[in-house]
Amino acid sequence: MPSVTVKRMGVPRAPLTRKEIETIVGDLLRRERLPESVEASIVFADNETMRALNREYRGVDAPTDVLAFSQATPEALRAAPPGEETALGDVVISVQMAREQAREFGHSVKQEAALLLAHGLLHLVGYDHGEPEKAERMRLAERAALAGTAYLDRSP
Repeated sequence: MPSVTVKRMGVPRAPLTRKEIETIVGDLLRRERLPESVEASIVFADNETMRALNREYRGVDAPTDVLAFSQATPEALRAAPPGEETALGDVVISVQMAREQAREFGHSVKQEAALLLAHGLLHLVGYDHGEPEKAERMRLAERAALAGTAYLDRSP
């Protein structure tokens, strides 16, 4: 089971519970055939915090929906001794942008936050979306990571 730290910066509550986050992290790592003995930090932040982080680390003076700060390569994760905890990295999610995007896409904030979490985690394990083929691969991996969860399931 992954070790997950959940923090809030400038927001009163997180849209996902610790249990939901741990489930998403564990499911994604299993799907990617990576060890689950990782440590990850998940931060739910306001747009002011996201803007500051985006400016500092990406040179973009605007808020963004999710940022990922990797602390290990996929190769290092795979090479870690069994049971030894490895720092995966940090995922920072804008709660305000999750709300806006949920409204825009017609689903819940919880669903959007789960999708943003999966997106950030996939960046931590080596995914990128800079080219159309890679973007499609990442989109499919996001959906696969959340398949069967209550967050994205839709009844006909």
